[in-house]
Amino acid sequence: MKKYTSTTLSIFIAFVLFSSLISINGSVYSQETTTQPQTNATENAAAHNETENTTSVGHVVRDSATVLLEGVTIPAGSFIHLYDTTPYKIVSGHVAAKLPCNTENATNVNVLVGQAPNVRSSELEFVSELSNAGELCLYHVDLASDAGNTITDIAIKNNSTDDIDFPSTSTVVIGVNEISELSTEGHGHTS
Repeated sequence: MKKYTSTTLSIFIAFVLFSSLISINGSVYSQETTTQPQTNATENAAAHNETENTTSVGHVVRDSATVLLEGVTIPAGSFIHLYDTTPYKIVSGHVAAKLPCNTENATNVNVLVGQAPNVRSSELEFVSELSNAGELCLYHVDLASDAGNTITDIAIKNNSTDDIDFPSTSTVVIGVNEISELSTEGHGHTS
């Protein structure tokens, strides 16, 4: 019995140590990727030395943030900044938002994405199966940075002339799957 307890304890300690080696901030798992094609080791090292400043390095991650909005008020025309990845850009991600809506399933809350101060309203997709018209509706949007659209910031904005008071179970869930280094060229904040 004593040997079994000792073995179990050893396995548990090994698991904890292994988990701490692959964990970042307790919940994000990272794997470095590169956009440069892989070649043999000698060619790859030479190519890396020649193109060190042009090779884009990305990180596959899984980070998620849930923002509970119950009891929060956004004044007319104002916004709440929810997420910022600077000095990295979001290569791929997703936003799901359970927001107050009218009987036609439309909401006065815009999900803004971009690189501050250059953010724009996202085109939200309505999810009927998880919505209750006239009360709360679920919307979602996929995120992807490209050459003309860098995403580092996510916010929600009141697009009406009245204050919006968020009822119980109003939420925004942000999932980030991959990030990459943010270029210092162009506009917006970089630090």
